[in-house]
Amino acid sequence: MSNKCISVITTSFNCSQYIENTIQSVIGQDYPALQYIVVDALSTDGTADVLQRYKDSIDIIIREADEGMYHGIQKGAGYVEGEIMAWLNADDAYHPWTFSVVENIFKKFPEVEWVIGQPSYMNQKGQCIKVSSNAGTAYPAKYVRNGWFRPQFAGYLQQESMFWRKSLWDKVGGLNLNLQLAADFELWTRFAQYAELYSVTTPMASFRMRPGEQKSSIAADRYHAEVMSVCQNLRSPGKLWRFASKLGEIPRILARLLVWEKSNFITFHPRANDWIIDKAYRPLSRSSFPEALLEYRKR
Repeated sequence: MSNKCISVITTSFNCSQYIENTIQSVIGQDYPALQYIVVDALSTDGTADVLQRYKDSIDIIIREADEGMYHGIQKGAGYVEGEIMAWLNADDAYHPWTFSVVENIFKKFPEVEWVIGQPSYMNQKGQCIKVSSNAGTAYPAKYVRNGWFRPQFAGYLQQESMFWRKSLWDKVGGLNLNLQLAADFELWTRFAQYAELYSVTTPMASFRMRPGEQKSSIAADRYHAEVMSVCQNLRSPGKLWRFASKLGEIPRILARLLVWEKSNFITFHPRANDWIIDKAYRPLSRSSFPEALLEYRKR
């Protein structure tokens, strides 16, 4: 591997309330083979002052107007030197062990091109409020490339927990900049044409839940419309699953728990004292049934 093993891109626009915590979660791991790239779209809220404080710990800072988050990510990707890459939004955070686990896995398993950790979530204060309980969740490539990981069916994939080889990114040509809200969703469908998504049985990043502030909630209808535009030329799930998806949240939860697929996943083996690849039938759901019901009761 090159001197820069892992390259991480963070894009920001007026996120000064959270970006310092995000930066600290990246550079605080004291990982020597890191390349950190921050692309800021000329924020006016104090983000520039935060970046100035951390400029000696960030490899590349780009501050210029752009056409949105995905444009910024694609711009940052042009500077990537690491063999492994990812992007982390300016309000999310990595866990302290993330880079060492990622490097370990990609070095040991050359056949692995793309991984995702156990989803975890934090609130606006940065408190971890949930870690998904079904370790080794199944992410069949045929489901991902057909866009079945969306709310009506298997639920969205957690982008901030993903890492992939730069060679995979180059193979698919990066993001589709014609999409303003669902370019990540569309990217996964193209990744899955070439690579299996391996589930890692540890959380690697937390999504910060900010109801009413994030585009995913403010522009939910537009996001869904973009997702459906991506899926219109893809294969649809079976009739039974489509029928269950129309019956409400409980049938959707049950479908995710009842659909099991044989899947490769990466887990730490205590006797071997190392990460191993295992294969077993696992559910599509990231949550156990009691956890899923508890989540539903909160709504």
